[in-house]
Amino acid sequence: MYMTVTFDWALRLQRKTNPSQTAIISYLMENDNKFYGSYRELAKAMGKKPSDATNLCRYIRELEAMGIITSIVDETENPFNRKTLIGLNEDWQDRI
Repeated sequence: MYMTVTFDWALRLQRKTNPSQTAIISYLMENDNKFYGSYRELAKAMGKKPSDATNLCRYIRELEAMGIITSIVDETENPFNRKTLIGLNEDWQDRI
């Protein structure tokens, strides 16, 4: 899914997010705006090492604090391999 953006909006995105956060946004956009799985699975799906899961978790928390995404932990899963639903908010583009 491609979206048309203005140059000004692209500059705001670059200023507001770091490259890793932008990669998360891009991954979600390319996958129906959501992901369900563990952070290690997300790292693998994004072509990163599973050990990058901790950093991805931190970046996702930062994006959530900005109001760009929402993450919901599946509490019914095994506590050692919990899965999380991560999705772009409907108004995420307005928050850039």
